[in-house]
Amino acid sequence: MVKILLAFPKRQWDMPFNAEMREELNSLGEVTWADFWERENSPEEYRALITAEKPDILITFWGSGKLTPEILGENPQLKYMCHISGTVRGQLDRECLKAGLLVTNWGGVISRTISEASLMMILASLRRVTEMTMGMHVRGEWPKERMRSLFERNVGLHGMGPIAQELVPLIRPFNVKLRAYSPNCPDHVFEKLGVERTTTLRELYAANDVISIHTGNTPENFHIVNAEILGAMQDGAVLVNTARGPIVDTEALVAELKTGRIYAALDVYEEEPLPADSPLRGLENCLLIPHKGGPTEDRLVDTGRLCIDNIRRYLAGEETVNQLTYERYATMT
Repeated sequence: MVKILLAFPKRQWDMPFNAEMREELNSLGEVTWADFWERENSPEEYRALITAEKPDILITFWGSGKLTPEILGENPQLKYMCHISGTVRGQLDRECLKAGLLVTNWGGVISRTISEASLMMILASLRRVTEMTMGMHVRGEWPKERMRSLFERNVGLHGMGPIAQELVPLIRPFNVKLRAYSPNCPDHVFEKLGVERTTTLRELYAANDVISIHTGNTPENFHIVNAEILGAMQDGAVLVNTARGPIVDTEALVAELKTGRIYAALDVYEEEPLPADSPLRGLENCLLIPHKGGPTEDRLVDTGRLCIDNIRRYLAGEETVNQLTYERYATMT
């Protein structure tokens, strides 16, 4: 019988797996539920746990230890790591991928909740929620800020990956005109979604009332949203980033925000957690969220469902979904 080791904090077990799903997971093999938390347990204890259990499949999540080539070398039977979260940097040494370990993560299963967050942040920015909230709660004011609607706006998507594609149907009811900049996205995706292709990034930022960032965190995209691109934005335009912090030059963004000319809504940052003395803090034309775009707590079961389905695929000799590669690891944050 296949041996499966689940190793992350017990207080999190119910987040991706409800009672019915836990029963289903237990039916797939000999499953060990290990209460392990990297903040309280040492790397040596993680190594000992894996070596003692000798799992064929390892399930990891927030709080799991880090799998290293040394641990993998001592456990040649371990062939598949099913990671329930997104980035695996804290749970996996990159060299394990080169050694042939199969690794999957949650991939696009969280796209709809992040796109939902993007829509919320767009609306909140247009409605100037940060300024009004600060005025009502902190200064005891009856704010007079002038709000704007999303209806009939021009919306630009910086990137056309799974999250942007999920955002399109959510935003359609507002009768917006959608444009996107995504050089590597095939034409048929644009045609299917009814999105107009923009040929340059500067054109995208200059032509739209709202910009929502969904591009990848690649070396080429580091600070691709720089002072020049931000300066091309229209007065009163909104910039939303639920992708990755390094895509935007923070210093340039702060300088632009301090002019009061544009608005921003950020879920991700170049340095996380956001430092207490970050110049982004206190700017009332900037909505700040602590990297909570998705998945929401109630939708973590979607990631657990994917985990179980992927293990079923693996056991049946079928291809798993959302496989990570050595190259893709480098772009994760």
